[in-house]
Amino acid sequence: MAVNKTEKLVINNSKPLTKREIFKLISNNINIAETVIKDIFEDYTKLMFSELDRCGEFRLLDLGKIKVSHSDARLGTNRLTGEQTVFKAKTRLKFSFSKQCKDFADTLYV
Repeated sequence: MAVNKTEKLVINNSKPLTKREIFKLISNNINIAETVIKDIFEDYTKLMFSELDRCGEFRLLDLGKIKVSHSDARLGTNRLTGEQTVFKAKTRLKFSFSKQCKDFADTLYV
């Protein structure tokens, strides 16, 4: 029965869910206080950041994988002026979706 409540809330709302709405939905579905759910998500986020710092990779269960990517400084040319410039080294996060997510995306229609 809790699943029906979740579906109603998601269907009636045309905007993306807020963090608070997500916490409320999860707490209603599994009968745990919202504060506990909030603490779990905070701990999960801290774990993700520490793992990215430690080994540069974090798997988000069935969603995909976050990786830290480094690019070195390099010399480049401005296409308009032909002037040589130095591009700074950067550290970025890259996300790759799991096969399960990609298969789900194929079933969506717009």
